[in-house]
Order: sequence, then C-alpha cells, then structure tokens
Amino acid sequence: MTPIDTAWFHRQLDIRNQSVRGLARFLRVDPSAVSRMLKGERKMSAEEQDNVAAFFGVSIEEVAARRRGEAPGFSETKQEPYLAADAARKDEPAMKMFTQADVIYKDGKRWMEAPDGRLLELHPAFGCMAGTMTIPDDLDLTAPIDVEWSDKLYNE
Repeated sequence: MTPIDTAWFHRQLDIRNQSVRGLARFLRVDPSAVSRMLKGERKMSAEEQDNVAAFFGVSIEEVAARRRGEAPGFSETKQEPYLAADAARKDEPAMKMFTQADVIYKDGKRWMEAPDGRLLELHPAFGCMAGTMTIPDDLDLTAPIDVEWSDKLYNE
C-alpha cells in the first residue's frame, strides 16, 4: 500500500525496550492495527503520527519522513548517523580528510581506504560539486565588501 521505513520504527521500539503492543496501548488502538500500520498495510493518521513522535521522543518531521519511507538527508543504512558530540572530541587528533586523490576505482565503484585498511564505498554525492565554482587567485574572501551587497547584487 504505502512505503514505510518499517525497520526504523522497530529499531525505535527496541531502543526503548517497547513492543508493538506497548505502542498500541499508548495510541489507544488495537495491536493488529499498529502492526498493519508498521507494515504499510494501513495508513498512519496525522493524530497517530503526532502520538508516535511523542512516544518515541522524536520530532514529528522525523516520523512523517519515516512513515513515507524517506530517510532525511544523505543518510544511508550502511552509514552511521552523524553525531555532533563525536565531532567535538578534544582528546583525539584531527582526522585526515579524504580528497579526490584518495579515491580507489574497483569493480565499477568508488572506494576509499580507512586508516585500518578497510575499503569504504563512497556516497554518490562525493565530489559532485567539484569544478562548479572558480575563485580567482586575487580574491580575498575575508575582506569586507566596499559597497552595500544588495546594491551590487541588484544594480550590476
């Protein structure tokens, strides 16, 4: 019937040590209705969406995207989600960032080698913007602009 990210909903239940029956009690509906809803055999109402978000402690937008089977942003099931707390670690040295020179072409796919030697498949968006912008060598991006930006934008 409708695409739904069933795995995500069941992961949320597992994280909270809850069951479909527990969610059904919270929503005040029959457990079979929740089961059919999580399989995509029954549509989730707007009120149910709001209550599911409250039950999981996530945003309504997250539940809305997942009920349509959409993962927000560039996230993939093979990729760990970005956590800001991980990026702010002060005790670890800065990571070496991948560049185009590090790309390994193998079996028709693009890969990069992790520090431990594992090959990581690149996301299709990696490098997609390369060459789309040229900044002249004499342009100082940190220098203040001498005219009002709107005048320059609209009058030139």
